[in-house]
Amino acid sequence: MKTSIYLFVLLLTACLSGACSKSYLKESSPRSAADAVSVKANAAIAALPGELGDPNIRYFGRWDFSNTSQYMNYWGGGYLRMKFTGTTVKIKVGNATNYFAKIDNGPWVSYLNASGTINLTPTPLPAGTHTVSVAQGKDYNYLFSFQGFVLDPGATTSAPAVATNLIEWIGDSITAGYTDAQANVSGYPWVCAELLGTEHTQIAYPGITLVSGFAMQGSMEVQYFKLQNSSYANSPDWDFTRYTPKIIVINLGTNDNNKQVPDAQFQTTYISFLTNVRSKFPQAEIFVLRTFIGVKTAPTVAAVNARIAGGDNKLHYVDTNGWLTTADYTDGLHPSVSGNIKAANLIKPILAPYLSGGTASGVVFYQNTNYGGAASQPLQPGNYTLSQLAAVGVPNDWASSIKVPAGRTVILYGDDNFSGASWTRTADTPDFTTLSPNANDKISSVRIQ
Repeated sequence: MKTSIYLFVLLLTACLSGACSKSYLKESSPRSAADAVSVKANAAIAALPGELGDPNIRYFGRWDFSNTSQYMNYWGGGYLRMKFTGTTVKIKVGNATNYFAKIDNGPWVSYLNASGTINLTPTPLPAGTHTVSVAQGKDYNYLFSFQGFVLDPGATTSAPAVATNLIEWIGDSITAGYTDAQANVSGYPWVCAELLGTEHTQIAYPGITLVSGFAMQGSMEVQYFKLQNSSYANSPDWDFTRYTPKIIVINLGTNDNNKQVPDAQFQTTYISFLTNVRSKFPQAEIFVLRTFIGVKTAPTVAAVNARIAGGDNKLHYVDTNGWLTTADYTDGLHPSVSGNIKAANLIKPILAPYLSGGTASGVVFYQNTNYGGAASQPLQPGNYTLSQLAAVGVPNDWASSIKVPAGRTVILYGDDNFSGASWTRTADTPDFTTLSPNANDKISSVRIQ
């Protein structure tokens, strides 16, 4: 009863002071796609600072807000963030698992197999305003049951900084940071996104395949479209209007190889999966990684090329060949902490140009004249054979126009391995039929200088 009277007095005071004005409501509206999730979830509940209904708590990932006593996340790497005043902060959780917390710009601290009320500041902080971030991840146990923060008496909260862009990472145990002590927090997706200054989600699960019917851990062609991970047999569908990633990165195929999924079936399923993901996020740039150990490469490339040829000009294949060595793994399959950092730094420059809203500074081929039809991945300086061109979205005898950044020289060849007729271009060329001889749909290898 006292709480209800207290809240009534607060609301009455706010309205009398003008806080119920339209300007106040406008300031409380979401500032980004990531903000929209938490503001929508908290709007219906009045709460004291740090409690579940506090609109200053921001949630990232696939959160379930249906239970007003605890908010749930079922995928590793789900996290939340809040600014608060005072010298201490505790988090209340409803299940025992591994949690990782960071105060301000400090290191991630592990709270292993923890439950109940967890003290995140055993050493009190200096008085002032601080930011707390909490993430979760533990092998197959990816349940994060959040029940609120506990703050100092009289403490207040405010909205934390939230990045404009969000990257969604789709994969298996390799994407989930499996075998690393801090799991998702130390995985290459988390590290790369943080380096790029973006928010991020990791829709990943150990043992999962792309194709259904081969693994007890389920399939991503089904589970990606669900609220919960594969350990929940009857998960409801995910509401894809809750957030919109700028970039999606997919790393699948390792478990399909282990489960001996036929290549033809894997390729067909990958095409369907990419089609379905595209239908949810029409404007996202989608990057498909070659599996780090190089399995299922041919059907992966074929699936990507089929979608590009079908008109998906925001789809890209990333050849990771040579990125990691045996020294970069914990067990020959899962990258170590240093291996994940290495992979993150290799992915970063590939994704970075797409976060500004522009295109990458590279040579881009187009399927049709006048830069129409599907577009290739931007190509950096190097030599590209027929198979290497196909891997970056330039099928054999396919290109009809090209954009060449200033200062670049591109030598086009009619045959594989830099042989046959050749054409040298140092500027954009909208129509290959105007070249002598006609180069339209005749390019099989390329040198970029």
